[in-house]
Amino acid sequence: MSPASRDGRTPVPVTLDTLLARRELQLRLVWADEAARERPWAWVHSSDLADPTPFLSPGDALLTTGTQWSSDDDIAPWVERLAAAGVPGVGFGTEVIRDGTPDALVTACAAHGLALLEVPYRTPFIAVARAVADLDAEERYARVRWTLETQRAIAVAALRPAGLGAVVAELARRIGAPAAIVREAAGARTGDEGPDLLGDEPPRTVLDEALALLRAGRRAARTVDDWSLQTVGAATALTGVLAIGPGSLHDDAERAVITSVVALAGLAGVTDRDALTASAAETAARLAALRSAVQAALVASEPSPAVVAEPPAPGDPAALVQPLLEHDAETGDELVSTLGTWLRCDAVAEAAALRLGIHRHTVRARLRRAAELLDRDLDAFPARAEVWAALQAAGRV
Repeated sequence: MSPASRDGRTPVPVTLDTLLARRELQLRLVWADEAARERPWAWVHSSDLADPTPFLSPGDALLTTGTQWSSDDDIAPWVERLAAAGVPGVGFGTEVIRDGTPDALVTACAAHGLALLEVPYRTPFIAVARAVADLDAEERYARVRWTLETQRAIAVAALRPAGLGAVVAELARRIGAPAAIVREAAGARTGDEGPDLLGDEPPRTVLDEALALLRAGRRAARTVDDWSLQTVGAATALTGVLAIGPGSLHDDAERAVITSVVALAGLAGVTDRDALTASAAETAARLAALRSAVQAALVASEPSPAVVAEPPAPGDPAALVQPLLEHDAETGDELVSTLGTWLRCDAVAEAAALRLGIHRHTVRARLRRAAELLDRDLDAFPARAEVWAALQAAGRV
């Protein structure tokens, strides 16, 4: 796996080359051009049906032994159907029906741009499918780890004297794209001053749209010249606009990080200079609360499982999981430990069940109950990241 994938900063999908790198499979490349090599493999199925396409999704590769072909004349239309279904590649199992790969299959795959592999008899199809699943899981875990590490780095940045400016700078560094918070400066409405900026300077069109969003006085999001804009603060008291420039991936992992920055910026309560002067004490109090919450998340120690902690303050990140702690204290259902283990296992119920020594159905039942108590969709990545951070703040992971 490439360094980019290991650090999680840039997602690296499973491709033909990453699969060929698994030497233990002893796969042999028969045909692939550059485009075929770069196409992602979402999953691998095996089938000897004459038409397996009703059971395939775009990105699903297919393994076959060719028993479905009464003659080589059946191969070309079979490959054509796979190509239309978005199949990125075919693996042909040799020494089952034929000793080698049929020439008609090579010709058809090349004509339709599908990668073609030979799978030797000693390599079971399930091993190829498992390799793709493992590679995909490693990549997902890398992105989860990147998100959590980035959120932690941004939380630490919030503790610095520069505060919000340090947060924006850390965000830009982590996502590899320009970032800024645009605020309306004193006199901006009369044209005496331009906008107040923290971070990189966006194009003029982006600044104008950001100021328009602030003056409209309602929460909103826009895309202007490949810059993504999102208002910060409550609808009744917008404090700025977060602007993310070209280069951001805008996947679930980055959206979770950006959501954290929006929350931090909103807690900071930074407005224009006049408002900042008028409410310095209030702003200082908000920043103090924010820093206390971040410090708690960073240094929380593991509590005794027999003791239920005092209810956290409303602004404490740990408050999110308080309903689970109270539920466990009353019922002994162990929702907190199950949820924490499941998250550590990259949200895989089977792996969590093995680690906990319980049935996977029990894990899923506890997760459903936890989702109800938290009022969160745990199938969504941002919700899982939020709950993970809350469990860390509560000292439960």
